Amino acid sequence: MSVETRSSAPTSATIINLAIVFGIVLALVILVMSVGLIRSEAASDLRTLTATGASSRTRRNITAATAGALGFTAALLGTVGGYIGTAGWFRTNSLNGGLGALVTSVPVTNLLIILVGMPLVAAIGGWVFAGRQPRDLGHRPLE
Repeated sequence: MSVETRSSAPTSATIINLAIVFGIVLALVILVMSVGLIRSEAASDLRTLTATGASSRTRRNITAATAGALGFTAALLGTVGGYIGTAGWFRTNSLNGGLGALVTSVPVTNLLIILVGMPLVAAIGGWVFAGRQPRDLGHRPLE
């Protein structure tokens, strides 16, 4: 007679997927702060664009392009940094098959989600949340 129970421990795929979601959310939060900082620094330029007749669509496109470029740069640097770190760990740890295991089990779907999805979400978010007309067009704000 034997008793079998179902393990409630998550699988490694579940852990990897949750780590990727957490990493993307963390990167997007940092990206939002960076775009906000860039937008606050470029506020006078946006006021000039508005004064010369630039539409809200133009301002939205500028912010979306900035957010998308920052998102892609962050995703690319994060992926390259992750692979360099993983390669270093596999190089020193012979229990997991060495560097060959890193090449044979590339998570293509997860990498595509990071490299395509994160910049796309950043660009869409930048376009949606930007574009309002800056207040106080007539004078430079007091700092």
